[in-house]
Amino acid sequence: MKRILVPTDFSDAADRARDYAINIAELLNAEIFLLNTYHIPHAGATMAVNVNNLARESSEKEMQNQLEYLELNFPEMDVRSKCIAGLFVDTVKRLSETEQIDLVVMGTTGTSGVVGNFLGSNASALIGSIKTPIITVPASTPINFPSKIVVANDLKDHGNDSVYNPLKQLINKTKATVDFLFITDEDNQYENKVNRLKAADFDEGFDSYYHPFHFKESDNAEDGILEYIEDKDFDMLVVVCHQRSFWQRLWERSTSKSLAKHAEIPILVLTD
Repeated sequence: MKRILVPTDFSDAADRARDYAINIAELLNAEIFLLNTYHIPHAGATMAVNVNNLARESSEKEMQNQLEYLELNFPEMDVRSKCIAGLFVDTVKRLSETEQIDLVVMGTTGTSGVVGNFLGSNASALIGSIKTPIITVPASTPINFPSKIVVANDLKDHGNDSVYNPLKQLINKTKATVDFLFITDEDNQYENKVNRLKAADFDEGFDSYYHPFHFKESDNAEDGILEYIEDKDFDMLVVVCHQRSFWQRLWERSTSKSLAKHAEIPILVLTD
């Protein structure tokens, strides 16, 4: 993991995600890539030129402030930046490929924020749109790397084990504990699915401390996950967005995409 993209709208929530990303970058000796996208409203030719110049100048000025902050506080950090006029999701998708981005880290407002917040809505839109792993960071998140991680699984298909490589890279550096949470809608799934997972050595590929299996019965995966983690001390939730599977359908529903906004801990979204 060598390059971490951090989209920013220069808000406090974005700054929190930036500092969280820096924490990871220092751990993995990775580069930080700051991105600001700005939208140019449709207008007449002359007005469009003026608005475009003002938007670009404002974006570049704010980005310069970001770079000065990083130079002052993290002088050894490798940092790049771009200010681009265009649509957020399209821009991130393109940069993820052309710039070989390994991880996207972006802020969300959380339950107490405004639903229409730029970062919150864009984080939701980005999930399922790119294959690059995404970490969503609530505005109240402490700036430290998680030590207790829970991986939520639907007990139907754990996918290709390589999808967990980004998570393995992180926990191999921190020795964080990893628990697996399985959401089911039938009692009789437990024994059969656990036997399948154990036979496949599902949890043996993680070079971390002991990681137990937990179960939560719920007809709604999002509700089940939030209920399970509510009173526990997990500091990161990991979910996998499988194509053409339970998780793909989960993230395609707008109400379920709100999980990234409603959870009070960072969420690492992996895509197979």
